[in-house]
Amino acid sequence: MKHVAQQIVMQKLRQLTVEDILHYSQKYHIKVTQNEAKQIVAALKKNQENPFDPEGRKRMLKNLAAITSTETAKSVQHILIKLAKEHGVEHWLQ
Repeated sequence: MKHVAQQIVMQKLRQLTVEDILHYSQKYHIKVTQNEAKQIVAALKKNQENPFDPEGRKRMLKNLAAITSTETAKSVQHILIKLAKEHGVEHWLQ
């Protein structure tokens, strides 16, 4: 069941919109500009890494930092952690 749920989350990440990213950034008080949100969305659509695997998440964030900035990648990591906590699955990110 965990694997299926993780696949659903990964699909959702690929379907996020700029508005979604901006909404979550405001909700969690993480600074993300409109341009950064566009870059994040583009990167997530192409992402093949598993964010639930520590090494996959590290590669995903490193790739995102190369496209945007280290600060933007850190913002995405913070949003991902906050969302996982909100949904009670933060242990999946261990």
